[in-house]
Amino acid sequence: MKIHEFDPVIYPRKLWVAVSTDTFSDRFEDVSEWDDTADAIVDCVRDKLRNLGGILVRFESKNAITIANIAHESSHIAMNIFDYIGAKVDLANQETFSYLVGWVADCINQVRTGKFKD
Repeated sequence: MKIHEFDPVIYPRKLWVAVSTDTFSDRFEDVSEWDDTADAIVDCVRDKLRNLGGILVRFESKNAITIANIAHESSHIAMNIFDYIGAKVDLANQETFSYLVGWVADCINQVRTGKFKD
């Protein structure tokens, strides 16, 4: 079960994407148990190995990484990052929020397709 890590550079959070229902408790703090009714779950976590904060999104399977689920989970992830930095999701911040949602969606899509950018 590979955990793919992405760095948004301008935001002080990492993004981890996994295709697994595992809690990865050996690596992360604050990961919720898997909900059998979910296709994906987003958690704000801390990487215990490197003391880094970020967002972990887990997808139940590759088939669960649909356009609809990518959009849905990307929105949750961007809102969590905005909350962490104290930014509001409103009309004044919609452009930066939308760019962040797009970046997250692209990262998840890289995991879906197996085609990673340098």
